[in-house]
Amino acid sequence: LERLNNTIRKIITIPAALQKVPNPVPRVPHPDWLQTTVRKMNDKYKQRSIKNMFGTASDSKTLLGKKERTPHLLDIEDFQGKNTGPGRP
Repeated sequence: LERLNNTIRKIITIPAALQKVPNPVPRVPHPDWLQTTVRKMNDKYKQRSIKNMFGTASDSKTLLGKKERTPHLLDIEDFQGKNTGPGRP
């Protein structure tokens, strides 16, 4: 019976708790360590990743939340101009 409880915990109750679903099998209690793990996941004071704070270049927005009208982006070869010599061989 203990082996069955452990298997049900591994397959059903622990993944359910990590997905914020109430215990689907109330006969099998959650392990003690699972409550602290779930609490750490839901911590509102948790330090965020710096990747989440900055968006990509295509998501550029002003401080007011409106999208900027970005001019046509130039490639490095476009800086020299079109009529300045024979160009690349």
